[in-house]
Amino acid sequence: MVRALRAPREGAIMSERWFGVGRSLLADPAEAGAQACREALGDRRATLLIVFASLEHSTPEMAAAVHAAAGGDVLMIGCSTSGEFTTDGRGTGVVVNALGGDGFAAAVRAVPHDSMDLYAAGETVALAIDDVDAEHRVLLMLGDGRSGDQQEVVRGAYSVSGAQVPLIGGCAGDNVTQTGTFHFFSSGTEVQVLPNAVLGAALGSPTPFGIGMAHGWHRVGEPMVVTRSEGGKIYELDGEPALDVYLRRTGGAADLAADPNTFLQFASVRPLGLARRNSEDVRIIFEADPAERSISGLADTPEGAMVWFMEGEPESVIGAAATAARAAVDAVEGAEPIGLLVFDCCVRPLALGNDRIDLATERLRDEMKPIPFSGFYTNGEIVRQAGAKGMHHLTVAALAVS
Repeated sequence: MVRALRAPREGAIMSERWFGVGRSLLADPAEAGAQACREALGDRRATLLIVFASLEHSTPEMAAAVHAAAGGDVLMIGCSTSGEFTTDGRGTGVVVNALGGDGFAAAVRAVPHDSMDLYAAGETVALAIDDVDAEHRVLLMLGDGRSGDQQEVVRGAYSVSGAQVPLIGGCAGDNVTQTGTFHFFSSGTEVQVLPNAVLGAALGSPTPFGIGMAHGWHRVGEPMVVTRSEGGKIYELDGEPALDVYLRRTGGAADLAADPNTFLQFASVRPLGLARRNSEDVRIIFEADPAERSISGLADTPEGAMVWFMEGEPESVIGAAATAARAAVDAVEGAEPIGLLVFDCCVRPLALGNDRIDLATERLRDEMKPIPFSGFYTNGEIVRQAGAKGMHHLTVAALAVS
């Protein structure tokens, strides 16, 4: 575990709070990182850097170049993605977000994969909150996109943060290759590239942060009860083998689960909805076991839970990013938003296709003008506040900074 914090230096002359976004599509990772960082900074001094990079650009040279371009002594978190986007559209490269100015404070933590207990990792990164003394605080988390039960990280963080500090973020991506993810971290001077890690950055400000969430999916058919499950694996629905129920209700062929890739393509856009008090959490089904007739999701689906099959109308799914962003901006309680971070599920581009996912980004840009934003396609989205229970999939989460 590594910790560090950054607050305005005593006696320093500070500027208004600012949020800068830079993007580079240069092929060389180091050159792209430096270019994106310079664009985000605009000759300003950052309190925190947040970096999103394609799998091809997720190299130690890129991370070092970003850090050096910011002066070589700055807090930094970041991760690999399954695609990045800004107001300029989608691309494959490096995106750097920089925050600074009067009143911003930050503290960071990192937990490497080789010491990973997911619940404990969540607890550890959430301890960054204790180092930030501000009227408004939020914990930004970049999780491990390859972990077995991502919800454990959120549970661990919530055990420390409680209900007073919202959790927001996403899990690192690997361009949907299932090969592994990378995280970029600096507590000030040294720069690390960590595979499959968990990072946290506590942010503090005298003005509010806003959080929004949307997915555009809706319930279809009759509800079912999870009668046997363990973690993310569901063995029975309504007392029947889960795979049999799933194939019957979705119209899947009897031998669909024989080929894992074919099943993944079919199931990723036919999720389950897990009933919550005021809404549903979407659970992507990504794997099936033909022998034991089970199906598996990316997060816990507990025994006794009520679930539905979910469908998404193209129009509502396309608009989910803009809807989440608007909700985040509206939540800053009348303050002036200066920037937005967006965490969008990597399965949504598969569900929508290239043209429609580009349209989703265009609608987000039109909704946010002139507020700068950036985001990445994640392996899971994190929102933990009133009405949202933590780990989400096929969802868009947004953080507005004011």
